[in-house]
Parts: sequence; structure tokens; C-alpha cells
Amino acid sequence: MPEYKLSYLPIRYLAEPARLIFHYAQEEFEDERLSFDEWEPIKQSSPFNTLPLLTINGHQQIGQSMTIFRYLAKQFGLDGGTDFEDAHINCVAEYFREMMEKARPFVRFWNRGIVEETVVSNGSFFRKGF
Repeated sequence: MPEYKLSYLPIRYLAEPARLIFHYAQEEFEDERLSFDEWEPIKQSSPFNTLPLLTINGHQQIGQSMTIFRYLAKQFGLDGGTDFEDAHINCVAEYFREMMEKARPFVRFWNRGIVEETVVSNGSFFRKGF
């Protein structure tokens, strides 16, 4: 059985769906939450110098959140059973990615003006997904 370690900053944002997949599949994993100071020295050795990072069996690494989500879904039998189901899952995943991009100002810095501007300019986009 593989050993998984999910590394991210001490926030939910881009790693939370992976955590939810692990819990839903009832799979154990190490939830490594790195401070910015801890992340800086290991940044150069990670794929694309970004987080989240999934490490499998201590040496195989996968970067990029959507790739991690799709990998875990496939490993735990949560991918589609048909090409159409796969396409529908990918559609929802891409919508989630777009939603997270638009929500970035909420996460990166709490600036009331930027948050209000983001909500006003993207309100219909957020409402459509729910």
C-alpha cells in the first residue's frame, strides 16, 4: 500500500480538495503543513517550485493541485466509469480551478476594496456554479 504525504502551507485553499479525497476514500496520509520559512529551502527541489506537493512512498512527487486531485481520484476509484463521466468530472474540476483563480484575492490578501471588486465583477460566475 502506498504511503502518501501531502505538503502545503498552513491554509486550506489549493490542498483542501486533496485532503477531502483522502478522507472520503478513507486513505491515510501525512498532512504536512509547512510554514513559509520551512517551504523556502525545499522550494527549488519541488516540481515547478510550487505547492501543493504529493509525495508517494517517499520519493515520487506530483505537483499542481488539479493533477494531484485527478491522480488521487483514479487511485481510489473515484474517476468516471465511462468517457462521458470522465469528461463531466473534468468539466467540474476545471470550473473549480477557474473559481479558485477568481477567489485568489480572498486568500492572498484581505483587502476590502479588492475583495468587493472581485465579488462584484465575478458574482454571476460564482453563483452559476452553486
